[in-house]
Amino acid sequence: MVKSLVSIPSLKSKTPRVQTLGVLFFGLYCFSVNSFGADCMPAGAGETAIVERVYDGDTIKLKDGRHVRILGVNAPEVDHGKEQTGQALGEESRKATEAFFKANKSVRLFYDEQRVDRYERTLAHVYDIQGNSLAANLLRNGLGFHVAIPPNLSLNDCLQGQEAIARKKGLGVWSHPGWQAKSASSLTLDDTGFQRIRGRVVSVRQAQSIWLELDGPLVIKITPTDLKNFPAIKWAQWKGKEVEVRGWVTERGGSEESEKKTKSAANKSYKSLMVQPRIAGNVELVN
Repeated sequence: MVKSLVSIPSLKSKTPRVQTLGVLFFGLYCFSVNSFGADCMPAGAGETAIVERVYDGDTIKLKDGRHVRILGVNAPEVDHGKEQTGQALGEESRKATEAFFKANKSVRLFYDEQRVDRYERTLAHVYDIQGNSLAANLLRNGLGFHVAIPPNLSLNDCLQGQEAIARKKGLGVWSHPGWQAKSASSLTLDDTGFQRIRGRVVSVRQAQSIWLELDGPLVIKITPTDLKNFPAIKWAQWKGKEVEVRGWVTERGGSEESEKKTKSAANKSYKSLMVQPRIAGNVELVN
């Protein structure tokens, strides 16, 4: 069952008006599907828009000029030339999103707590005119990973269940060789971007944040803000355990004191990798 759905009041559309009959039909339809358990659909009417272009599986452009980042899913990247190299199943994910809107370019946008990201993209849950969720469709077919970035967590439980369907069946990213979890010990500083990684926890440090150091150049950081999105975990017991983490890997730099305890001892700089899972479903014990 979907928990903590956001109830969105009627929004003034920024796109051309649709015919009254169509709005009435869609309103009746929304009432019907919400009553019987929709495809991870929030309550409310949402906002009508028209799709102009599909950039990749999880990013679209609307006719009113807005770029929309679909909430709840991270699809494999598409090759954009020098700007960005593609990932396995990137084209398949993009084509699936194009097919999702092939019959009708009209979409409904439902907003969560945060509506715009730092790239000035609109953040929204996106549905076709029949009330089908784009994020759920991609996740069920293994063409993306479930991600949730606080505070946009209203459909977290429902979308996690959609990902579980593909994972159980071994669809898409859950069986493709290009998306098998990388070993933490084999990582290099070039392995940035969205990754699926497995490794053994060699140390656990609990300060304000939780720091799980793996057997490679990667540390998992869980911030105080995000700790509430994890169940009560005895983190110290994770030491020596194998874990899998999914998320955006970034380069981390810092310094550490030299072993020489002299006044002239300089700090030694280092570089490593860091990933910050925001929800419990993106980091888990393997054994």
